[in-house]
Amino acid sequence: MTEDLTWEVRYEAGGPESRQKALAKACFYWKKDGQLMRSAEFTQSELEVECERLSETGTDLTQFVLALKQLALSTGQAGRVEVALDGVDQRSMRQTH
Repeated sequence: MTEDLTWEVRYEAGGPESRQKALAKACFYWKKDGQLMRSAEFTQSELEVECERLSETGTDLTQFVLALKQLALSTGQAGRVEVALDGVDQRSMRQTH
């Protein structure tokens, strides 16, 4: 059995507003053997909290951090992400191939 985690950044419809004013969310999908098992959506601040929580459990944060950086870039707050991840063990974020 294989388990996959995928994610994408989505923007809530903001009518005629620009993409920068639309609320960006990271959407995560956990699939097992091709079947969707679970999904979750996070705003940037919610994902920062989730990364902190997951780092305490020893979970691989690679995909979560990539999504967090994408959210920050989409809202122009990339510097804020670096500050938010200051206390997170960076070694657990490295992806091995």
